Amino acid sequence: MEFKDSLMEFKASLTEFKDSLMEFKDSLMEFKDSLTEFKASLTEFKASLMEFKDSLMEFKASLMEFKASLMEFKASLMEFLFT
Repeated sequence: MEFKDSLMEFKASLTEFKDSLMEFKDSLMEFKDSLTEFKASLTEFKASLMEFKDSLMEFKASLMEFKASLMEFKASLMEFLFT
């Protein structure tokens, strides 16, 4: 009878261990899903940063064109005033 009781306790322990492993597996799967979502968020953020960088580069180019126009205007004005 003692041996049978020991076997039953061992079986119960194995069942608890199995349940713990399943919970751990579920936690790992949730963590994996969270990492996947985080990776997707980072990818979207990177794309947004690249778009922002492109916008800044376009703005810089516009400013450079504006500066060139101002320089031409200044040269024309100087020519007009001193001729």
